[in-house]
Amino acid sequence: MRFNGYGSIVAGTLLGEGDEPYTADAVSGGTYDDEIRFEPETLVALRAVADINDEMTATVQITGKGAEGSDAFIEWAYVSYQLTPETVVNAGRFRLPLFYYSDFLDAAYAYHWVRPPADTYGIPVSTLTGVNLVNTHYFNNVGLTTQIWYGAETDETEDVVADITKSQGINLMVEYEWMRLRGVYHTLKLGIDPKPLLVNTPGGLIQVDPEASNTDITYKAAAFMIDYESILWRSEYTEVDNGEKEKSGYVSLGYQFGTLTPHYTYSQYEAVEEKQTHTIGLRWDFKPAAALKVEYSNFHYETEGGYTVVGPVEADEYRSELLSVALDFIF
Repeated sequence: MRFNGYGSIVAGTLLGEGDEPYTADAVSGGTYDDEIRFEPETLVALRAVADINDEMTATVQITGKGAEGSDAFIEWAYVSYQLTPETVVNAGRFRLPLFYYSDFLDAAYAYHWVRPPADTYGIPVSTLTGVNLVNTHYFNNVGLTTQIWYGAETDETEDVVADITKSQGINLMVEYEWMRLRGVYHTLKLGIDPKPLLVNTPGGLIQVDPEASNTDITYKAAAFMIDYESILWRSEYTEVDNGEKEKSGYVSLGYQFGTLTPHYTYSQYEAVEEKQTHTIGLRWDFKPAAALKVEYSNFHYETEGGYTVVGPVEADEYRSELLSVALDFIF
């Protein structure tokens, strides 16, 4: 059996007193306010891989996140079968491969940010239970990786039970020397069963039972990445159609000066609300397998007015700033 793992110790705070809380991890709910917080993104993960026979392996990864208290979760638990030298089938619980960094989203040592842009990566689901098939083939010096998957997942919070079924998709990634191009197409059915709400009315508290709903969702994404000499370029675009369009994307440019990598990122999200984020940061690989990062983000939000089950919502516009420092490591 082989063991490895990774971890991050992250501290962050909003710079404006009384700013709206900022959710850095939509899956765990890790949120920063105007106090210095460590728990929203600090985590440690341990992965174990065992050989079952010459063609099969079993993988389990246990992750403990500060935002989830003392609970540890099994985020990966699957069996792999090597069909051919180029093709492997995985069955069990694995990362939902929607984004370029999905497979190692929590392994922050693998990228230059403290976290990938939350305007794009801020979806509340990251895993799927089912099967996936991965094939990698090289045509001379051009690599083509194809991944297809099918599965389902149920997630329950204090407010809602979300049931994801018929989650199926394909992603293709082409690699040529110093560039990679990736495209994703994914569909699913999402059942939402909200839990009863207590609403304060002029006549006192009343219980409201929102109706359950089922929605067909289509997700499309594209990524373009460059690692050319000391230049690092990262960009992704995503589009979600659930009856209404949600668009997001980012571009990020970095340059490596020895062990130092300064970088700048612009990200954007458009739906019923709009967000724009400017981020500057510095990564310092001060020791083998360890990196220190510092990052400053400036957020601009615009929300539309409307009416929800809990009452009218007014349009709003505000700004906030987040300062983060992280120690990322692998072992």
